[in-house]
Amino acid sequence: MKKIIIGIIVIMSIISFAIKSDIVPQHDKGLFVNFESIGYSVSNLEISTAPLPDILGVYNLGLRYYLTDLMVLNINGGIIDPFVFPSYFGQARPDNGYLYIYYLNGYNHNNFNFGKFSLKTHAQASMYGIIMKVKEQDLQFNLGLNSIIAKGFSQLGYYITDSLEIFGGIEGGYLLAVNVNPDPDDPDFDAFIKKAKDDSLYSISRTGIRFYSGDVFGLELGYRLTLIQGALQFLQGYNPTDYLYNSVRMISIYTQILDQEDPLKDINIPFITTDYYLSFTVKF
Repeated sequence: MKKIIIGIIVIMSIISFAIKSDIVPQHDKGLFVNFESIGYSVSNLEISTAPLPDILGVYNLGLRYYLTDLMVLNINGGIIDPFVFPSYFGQARPDNGYLYIYYLNGYNHNNFNFGKFSLKTHAQASMYGIIMKVKEQDLQFNLGLNSIIAKGFSQLGYYITDSLEIFGGIEGGYLLAVNVNPDPDDPDFDAFIKKAKDDSLYSISRTGIRFYSGDVFGLELGYRLTLIQGALQFLQGYNPTDYLYNSVRMISIYTQILDQEDPLKDINIPFITTDYYLSFTVKF
């Protein structure tokens, strides 16, 4: 009996902390509308779209499947028409071809809680590509190009309170493939792709403190430390703060490639261009 009571206490302890999670909970069954998307929830599945980007020519769709409250599968993708936004300023759409950008992301995110401790794992695969056609008088050019990237992280955390967590973990990413149609059938191109893959691997560590507020919002104050510097490091992270940080790094890398002076080298914006960061979007 004593062992049974102890077992029940342990189970209740784990369950009592199971509400603490960095996963956005599923909406109530039926149609839902929030500040960024509209969708429909049924059983363990949600389908949604963010209508505002449609105005800019970014047409998107997302699917979420909740394995449990603490385990989610997410697939989202979209097509970008780069000529929609310029058309608002009177620029005509080209009539001698087309250009579309597309993307497809899929990830599995888990938040396991063991009393006051947590283990968060994230595995993600992404495809980014373009499809274009140019047709002139004596020339017709078709091109399809995409790259496939894998990235993920693992974090250990400790809940100081139900809404306050300290954490530390490792993140990494790698270029899996580059596909071109038509195939260039060029040994030099194959060597270039091989080198790009070899140089793509990156790894960083993160540590910090995270505060949860409600089902959707959270705040994270942390520090990122580069362990392995790779070409894909400009794609690190999973939130808007990381994307701003990456944009600054991309400009620096681009100017280095062109052997030009970096226009942002003297710009130091706290929490944005620095390795210590502040993010207001920390849930998946």
